[in-house]
Amino acid sequence: MTTVVDVIETVTLTGDVASVTFSGIPATFEHLQVRCATRAAGAAAGMAFFIEFNGSAGTAYSTHGMAGATSAIYGLRLTGEAKISVFNGTHGTSVDASELAPLILDVMDYKNTNKNTTVQLLYGSAVTLTANERVTFGSGLWDSTAAITSIKFTPSSGDLVTGSTFTLYGIKG
Repeated sequence: MTTVVDVIETVTLTGDVASVTFSGIPATFEHLQVRCATRAAGAAAGMAFFIEFNGSAGTAYSTHGMAGATSAIYGLRLTGEAKISVFNGTHGTSVDASELAPLILDVMDYKNTNKNTTVQLLYGSAVTLTANERVTFGSGLWDSTAAITSIKFTPSSGDLVTGSTFTLYGIKG
């Protein structure tokens, strides 16, 4: 079987914005993947990054994560949240301006209306000015059977800054 990966859309910020949304996602693929490299104008070195589907907030999201950091190993579990939380998923202003935090989001069976939506996350940060490098993997749940038609990314503090890049891929296979 051949797997086909198509670029649906790429967004590279030429100015600061509060969030990035992919909308009108076509239902012609089996899975979705988003790859990002981000930085936000918040005050923190590494700060949370939020993911929301179809404009749905409320308490329908859960997040799980495991991280290895420069000086610690830790886990994260959040339930009943308004969005999927990507802990330390983007860089803030106290890092080198050239550093962007990478994130890969996999959304499997995004158009299947017979199950809740689960995602896989892989992300890291190389916060060299604070000597706090991290790599994290995790998962998220949107407790809804709705097909995904939009994905929104928002930092916990400040705007996403110029140079942040987001690419949405559709996967057929």
